[in-house]
Amino acid sequence: MSSTLNTATGKRKVPIRAYILTVVVGVALATAFGVAAALFREESRVLSFGVFTAVALGPALSLSWLLLVSRYTVSLDRHAGENVENLWITNATSGAGTDTFAACGIALAAIAVTGLDISGTAALGGVLVLMLVDTGVRYLVEKRRGR
Repeated sequence: MSSTLNTATGKRKVPIRAYILTVVVGVALATAFGVAAALFREESRVLSFGVFTAVALGPALSLSWLLLVSRYTVSLDRHAGENVENLWITNATSGAGTDTFAACGIALAAIAVTGLDISGTAALGGVLVLMLVDTGVRYLVEKRRGR
């Protein structure tokens, strides 16, 4: 794949086929997600296909752009591991992982003792929300401390 270098920005010009392939791959991924959702749903398969395809289109296009176009448009920071923001997010995610692990153990014990019946969707959604909120709070604390 040949590309020209823009001397003003130092970045390579993106070939038009990369954009076309991005759209094709993104739409194909979203469509596959919609088909999978429609196969697992009993009611209104066409509606399920449409809704899940539409919802997945944005993330699928973003993923395909990341894989196919960003290598031309985004330059890597050679010193990313040395900046303070990287340290903050590393500390935040590490701590959030430990907190989430502990919270899952406590929740599992509570569910076992009480006999509460909880759906997998609710449980996994709760774990995800806990981890995201915990990471965000820990990141803000790290940033405020300025370490």
